[in-house]
Order: sequence, then structure tokens, then C-alpha cells
Amino acid sequence: MPNTTAADLIIPEVWADMAQARFTGTVRVMASGAVVTDDTLTGQPGDRINFPKWAALGELDDLAEGTAMTTSVMKQSHSEAVILEAGKAVEITDKALLTGLGDARGEAQRQFGILAARKVDAALITQAQADETAQGGGKPFQFTTAAGKTRFTWGDAVVPALAQFGDEWEPAEFAGLFLNSAQQAEAFADPQFIDASKLGGDTPVRTGQIGAIAGLPVFITNRITAGKFMILKNNSLGALYKRRPLVETDRDILKRTTVITTNVHYAVKRLDDRGVCVGTLAAT
Repeated sequence: MPNTTAADLIIPEVWADMAQARFTGTVRVMASGAVVTDDTLTGQPGDRINFPKWAALGELDDLAEGTAMTTSVMKQSHSEAVILEAGKAVEITDKALLTGLGDARGEAQRQFGILAARKVDAALITQAQADETAQGGGKPFQFTTAAGKTRFTWGDAVVPALAQFGDEWEPAEFAGLFLNSAQQAEAFADPQFIDASKLGGDTPVRTGQIGAIAGLPVFITNRITAGKFMILKNNSLGALYKRRPLVETDRDILKRTTVITTNVHYAVKRLDDRGVCVGTLAAT
């Protein structure tokens, strides 16, 4: 009769689904609404992708009765991004699976998803802050708090950050504000901050959201450097997948081990220079 082996207990497709679930449930920036995601790269050749950017039209023209309107040209620029690959591998012995304390398979699935989420989020945060003027692109809004203003507060940090957007400030158009955990206590202590538990049942609370300030959801992620914070507009960043998290296995019958790997292929880009503000707290 056929025997059930340790390898039979690891089904790559199931693992991939579980890793993807963990990945989706753990991302911060990508889950906030700040990121446009797309899978159109799947199965396509090439290791680079051009992300399009639409130029903004000017203000409406004043019209005179009976006079034909002149047309404006819709302009689009693009910038190139390299497709990145990230992955992780573990090797589990049969003895560990059969006699070890705890669930090695479940722990690997959990960590695969979390690590993939952190990797893509970190890439998005890096790209959000990138200065691409040397490559013919742009850069986000940036500012540093006034000298001596070293703490994250409404008056010293949030107000000048929102001012960067000028008359484009409309809370509904923004995905959120992102902080390092080093500034979490400062956010909690600010009188303008509303804890997530007090937002009310009609306000959706997203993954990683600790509360709100100025109508903005506030998220904690240590993928952003301590002493910095970001405000992101909806769809201001882009993430294209060549392949979402995939899990594969290989059996070593001599060592009696199972090797399990995960990898993800993706590209990220800032799509709207005016949709990102990077704030830096003044040094002590």
C-alpha cells in the first residue's frame, strides 16, 4: 500500500494560496489605496517596464459666445522600472515535521507571506521618496520640520505637510499617513489624533491602521525610516506583478528533507509626483 510521506503534506499550490493570503493581509502601503496594482506583466517577456504618467491639463479657458474652443494636447510621459525578484527558501527534515514541537509548515507559510509583504512595501516606500530629476523625472513634495521640532505633532508636522498640497488637499483623495513605530507614541499623545477604537462602526479600519488625524488614516510601518513620515494620495504609486508569490518544493530523498521556496517578481514606481509628501523631523 502507498505510504504518506512528509513531501505529501506540502502541496505547493496550497502553500502559495496561504502565502498570498498572508501577503495580502500584511501589506501596509499597498493595502491603503495608495497603490495601483496590475498583473498584465504575467507571462510577458522582458525585465523592464515603462510606467505611464499623465500630465495635468491647465485651468479651464474663458469662452466667448460663438467663438470655437481651442483644443489642448493630452500629454503622457513615462519612466522605466526594473522588474525585481525576491524570495526565501527553507529546508525541513522529516524528523522535524514528524517529531518537532510546533507546526513548521504553518510557520513557514506565515513568514513567507509576511516577508513578501514587507519586501514589496519597502520597495514602494523607497520609490515614493525617490528623486528622479536626474533621469528626466520628478520628485515628491518634501519638507523638514522647523529647527527644534523633533516630535511628530499636528502643528509641527501634519499642518506643514498638508500645506505642501495647496488647494489639492481633500481628505477623500488621500490614502493615508505612514509613520515609523518610533513616532507611534507621539501620534497617540497628540490631541488631534483619533484612536482606531473610537472611529465608530461606520468608518472602515484598514490593516495596520492605528487611527486617524485630519481625516487621514494613520498606519504604522517600520519600512519607513524613523524620524520620517509620508502622506500618500490614492493611486499615487504603482505595483506591477510579473508573478505573484509562488511556492515550490523539492525533495532530497538521501537527506530526507523537503526544500520549500517562495519568490515574487514585481516592479514599483511613483505615478504621481504631486501625490506624495515626505516629511522629515528635525534632528535634535
